[in-house]
Amino acid sequence: MNLENILSIFTPLKMKHTLSKRLLAYILLCSTALAIIITLVQLTWDYRQDVGKIEASINQIESSFLQPMAASLWNLDEEQIQIQIEGIMKLSDMQYVRVHEVLGSTEVPLIEQGTLKDKFDISRKFNLVYQEEIVGTLFVAASLDEVYNHLIAKSVLILVSQTIKTMLVSICILLIIYYMVIRHINKIAFYTRNIKLNTHNKNLILDGRKSESHGDELDELVYLLNKMQKRIVAELTDKKIAIEALQQERDFSATVINSSSTVICCLDADLKITTINPAAVILTGYSQEELYKKEWLDIFVLDDKKEIMRAKFEHNEAIHGIEINMNDQMGSVNTLLWTFSAFYEGMNIKYLIGFGHDITPQKQVELEVKKLNDQLEDKVNTRTAALTESNKQITETLEQLKRTQLTLVESEKMASLGSLVAGVAHEINTPIGISVTAASFLQEEIDTLTIKMRENSLTRSYVEKLIERISESGRLLNNSLNRAANLVSSFKQVAVDQSSEACYSFKLADNLNQVITSLKHKLKQVPGEVHVSCPEDLSIYSFPGSFAQIYSNLLLNSIIHGFENWQGKCDIYIDITQVGSDLQIDYRDTGKGIGADIAERIFDPFVTSKRGSGGSGLGTHIVYNIVKQLLKGDIEYLAGEKGTHFRIKIPYQTSALS
Repeated sequence: MNLENILSIFTPLKMKHTLSKRLLAYILLCSTALAIIITLVQLTWDYRQDVGKIEASINQIESSFLQPMAASLWNLDEEQIQIQIEGIMKLSDMQYVRVHEVLGSTEVPLIEQGTLKDKFDISRKFNLVYQEEIVGTLFVAASLDEVYNHLIAKSVLILVSQTIKTMLVSICILLIIYYMVIRHINKIAFYTRNIKLNTHNKNLILDGRKSESHGDELDELVYLLNKMQKRIVAELTDKKIAIEALQQERDFSATVINSSSTVICCLDADLKITTINPAAVILTGYSQEELYKKEWLDIFVLDDKKEIMRAKFEHNEAIHGIEINMNDQMGSVNTLLWTFSAFYEGMNIKYLIGFGHDITPQKQVELEVKKLNDQLEDKVNTRTAALTESNKQITETLEQLKRTQLTLVESEKMASLGSLVAGVAHEINTPIGISVTAASFLQEEIDTLTIKMRENSLTRSYVEKLIERISESGRLLNNSLNRAANLVSSFKQVAVDQSSEACYSFKLADNLNQVITSLKHKLKQVPGEVHVSCPEDLSIYSFPGSFAQIYSNLLLNSIIHGFENWQGKCDIYIDITQVGSDLQIDYRDTGKGIGADIAERIFDPFVTSKRGSGGSGLGTHIVYNIVKQLLKGDIEYLAGEKGTHFRIKIPYQTSALS
């Protein structure tokens, strides 16, 4: 940097409205403000230090002079008091000291030294206590004049030194800024003013920098400026190419529009035609010169629709795919499908582009199709009436089938109950017959005993044998009657449960055993056993009669269908367990099983392998309805196993509140 450049920075004429001038002003302003703040902080700190020293001196008086002075005042030793006051006055910045003697309730001035003022900067009054009695007071005062003088002198020195330092630092900073920034900015400005956008320019390189340097922000700025001017030149070149391509596209678009069979027109804000393609000339019979500046509504809209279309345009409504009829010069009616696109200038429409596609041939085809549809509709109505009558008959037949099904289901239930009655009657017949025989034997023995008593021919051996025969007959009679009572009780419970929908808490094991007992006459017909696995204390709140119907239908199906003419084992296994929140009933037998043709429809009504032999086909259907509808459970037939296997899952409830 030469001297001329340095002087140019600080010459007032050269600094006008320059970055250097503003930088120098900001630097001086900030440096001056910083110097003032530092000076104030320093003076405040010195002031607090000096005041602290004075207060420390006064505190020293309290700790060192009060007790001796009180003793001297008690002894009326004024000379000693005078010496002590002089010692106090020698302390830093001490201005005035005064001693009062307390006589009764009055303070009498005794000795004072220093300059008395109306108001002191720092003052303190102490009581002189001797042997726990106040004998006088001590008043001391200090001046801050020396402190202020010291601070003023120091502030002047600091401000002068800070001003000189600020000026020197500002000049150095400004020189550095000029060398590091301003001269490069000037070169960038000069380069920018001389950029030519119609040709490629040389890259800008700052003084003392490499061409590819990216060291600081200025280098980055130069890099971006070079990149920007290259991009601008490239974009202008591309724009020129794009304009040429646009001209080609315009020529192509004009060719397409002129050769299109669709009416394409441009309307101004008053709906007057500004441009229109030749398709309109062919359609309307007018020349393009005749259509120019004509109102679109007068050419392409019939009189009864003009006001409606005008209102749509005035309210800026979207017009897309609207069918509009028009008359050509020959008076023929044509139908066009119009779509308009609006171009806005601010909030107002600048112009409209309309596309009208002639759909007159399609409308004629639609009329023909409509006529055919009307004829077809008459035929459909006729056939629909016939189908409605057929559906009515089918519905009535279906309702009749449903009623028949319900009747058969109820008949099956009553037949099941009748079978239970017959079976229990057969079972009761044996114990009651034995009971009648035993009772008759007892009656004969009693008659014989009565005769022997009348004849006085009783012997000890006869009585002993009689007692033995009566005891045996009594035990036989008691066992037979108990057996009959149990059968009657089981039958009564099962019969009541099957004929009602009572819901209460019951033990599952007892419920199952009652059904097995009631069907014992049927189970005796097969050479197998019923194996039951159920916890004795497992209870459920549900419909015991429904459970009994499930067991009885499954047991009877095994006896009638599974074990008939079966030479293998004839065992039945019933396992009842609680699985999570469900009650699981696992029923299986070792019979001949269910045929594949029936297995897929096992739960459908009227599906049976005993068709024509007394089988109704409603047993498993009843079980399915009870489980699914009444008990809200699930039942499945497990195919692929030997015999028959059903698995039932029912939601488990332990009480009425569950």
